[in-house]
Amino acid sequence: MVPSAYVHIPFCDSICAYCDFVRIQKNESFFSSWKEKLIQEIQEYKISSLHTLYFGGGTPSLLSVDDFVSIRNCFPKDIEEFTVECNPESLDEDKLNAYVALGVNRISLGVQSFKDDLLKVCRRTHTASQAISVIENIKKSSVSTFSIDLIFGLPNQTMEDVKKDIFTFLSLDIPHLSIYSLQIEENSIFGKTGVEPCDSDLEADMFEYITKTLEAAGYIHYEISSFCKPGHYSKHNLAYWQDKDFYGFGCGASGRLDGIRYDNTTSLKEYCSLGPCPVYIDETLAERGMDAIMMALRTKFGLNIKEWNLKYQSDFKEHYAQVLDKYREYFCFEGECIYLKDAGLEILNTILVDFMLIE
Repeated sequence: MVPSAYVHIPFCDSICAYCDFVRIQKNESFFSSWKEKLIQEIQEYKISSLHTLYFGGGTPSLLSVDDFVSIRNCFPKDIEEFTVECNPESLDEDKLNAYVALGVNRISLGVQSFKDDLLKVCRRTHTASQAISVIENIKKSSVSTFSIDLIFGLPNQTMEDVKKDIFTFLSLDIPHLSIYSLQIEENSIFGKTGVEPCDSDLEADMFEYITKTLEAAGYIHYEISSFCKPGHYSKHNLAYWQDKDFYGFGCGASGRLDGIRYDNTTSLKEYCSLGPCPVYIDETLAERGMDAIMMALRTKFGLNIKEWNLKYQSDFKEHYAQVLDKYREYFCFEGECIYLKDAGLEILNTILVDFMLIE
C-alpha cells in the first residue's frame, strides 16, 4: 500500500517574492478543466486506504468549499493525518469549520514573519495581526494540530527581527514550526531582481539561536527545518524523509511509486489538455540509495543501516567508511541507526557532498 498522497493546488491570489514553486494567479478560464483533470488523475488509482493526505501549493485555501469537497471526496474517508496548507487571508472561521467536517485535522499556515515590513518585502498580502487572529481561531477549532511556516535570512532582516519572530511564535503556543532560511531561487521575484543572499555567518547565527531557543522551550528539533512539541510530528513529511512511496497528484506535483520518482508537467495548459504527463526519473539503485541517505540524515531519527543495506544491496558502513571517518565527531550510532548531532546538521550540505562523491 502507498501510505501517502500529495495534491498540488497551483493557484495563488498573488505571487510571493521568494517562491519558485509551480503556481499561477487563479484564472477561472483554466480552473474547471484543471479540476476535471485532477479528479480524473486521482480516480484512476482507485485508492481505498491512505495514511496521510496533504493539500499543498500554491494556496489550497483559495479553493471554494464546494471545489475542495469535490477533490477531497476522491480519497478514502478515514485518513490518520489530513493536512491543508493555508494563508491567513484566505482562511476564515467558516472555511476552517468546513475543513474539520471534511476530516482535515492538521493546518499548515504560511505566516513567514510577524513583522509587517518584512511581509511587504516578501509580497505577502496578510498582516501580522491577521496571522495572529487566524492562529487563535485555529486553536479554538477542532483541528487536532497545526503548524506555521517562518523564514529567516530575509532581505534586511536582523537578528533582533528573528528573536521577535521566535518570541511571538512561543507566546502563541503553536505545536509545530517549519522554519527555512531564505533560498534565492533563479525564477523567483527575488532571483530575477538580484536580491543577494543573507551573510552566511549571520544566517548561521540565526539558525543557532532558533535551535537553542526552541529546544530550551521544549520543542523537539526532529528535522533540520522542523520543530514540534512531543507527539506533533508531521507524519506526512516523515513519509518523505523515511524513504516511503507517495502519490503526487496535480500540475507541478511529484510522487514516488515502487521507489521510482516522477514529476508531473509544470505547464497548466498542458495539464488541462492532456493530464499529468508524468516524467519518470531514471535512477540507478545506488542513486536511489543516496536519495534515502540525504533525506534520512535531515532528521533526528537518522538512517536505519540494516534496512538500507537490504533495500539498496550494499554495506553502508563499508561503502561510506571514508566519509564516516572524516566526520566521525558529528555522527551518533544508536542500535541499527546513524544520525547527526546538532553540529552535524549545521554542516549537513557539506557532509552530503562528500557522500555523493563516493562512487
